[in-house]
Amino acid sequence: MKRRSIAAVLALVLVAFWWSSLRLSSETKADFEWTNQHFGPLLDTLMPMERRGGLYVSYRANRDYVTSTPEYWFMIGLEPSKKKYGLHPYVSAHVRLAQPTSIYDQLMAIHRAEPATRDTTTLQNRIKIQSWDFTEMTCPAIKDQLGKLKNLPARFPDINGRYVIIHPMNHAFSMVGEDGELRMSLFDDQNPLVRWAQETRQALDACKTR
Repeated sequence: MKRRSIAAVLALVLVAFWWSSLRLSSETKADFEWTNQHFGPLLDTLMPMERRGGLYVSYRANRDYVTSTPEYWFMIGLEPSKKKYGLHPYVSAHVRLAQPTSIYDQLMAIHRAEPATRDTTTLQNRIKIQSWDFTEMTCPAIKDQLGKLKNLPARFPDINGRYVIIHPMNHAFSMVGEDGELRMSLFDDQNPLVRWAQETRQALDACKTR
């Protein structure tokens, strides 16, 4: 029974490798160049790291090279009031997840199917993304997570050059507070700030099911 299980796993690995090789061979260098050129600006539009006004922390995760991983984003904080000056007295959260495939793969598929499609707005509207919006009243955990963020130990990227991470997950952060601003990209999944973001994602996922 164990030998059959191992054989089944090996078969799945070989099929996945064959499919990946077939996909790469069917996509030309020009396809990748076009997609790489348009991916960054489109990602910044659909999952923006900065917002005009308010106090917030934004987080975005996407993996280099391994484009099958769907991009993920959230922004949590105090938003500007639309009715008067100042900020809302409650914390809000916005979440976006590329589905059913990554933004990169969707963009590649659109380009290969319709090479003449170049309008930015048209491309943006064709990308499929799931979105959720919460406040601390509908998802109390977001206020708790902001409290934990304030008490995290600082751990900055290692500049000693002892190792290189191949095709890492890019964990991008942008923070705007009363006493300053911070923008940072981290590749270490064990960094306290990254672990906080992953914990926050789990908390937000739990609020989706309520």
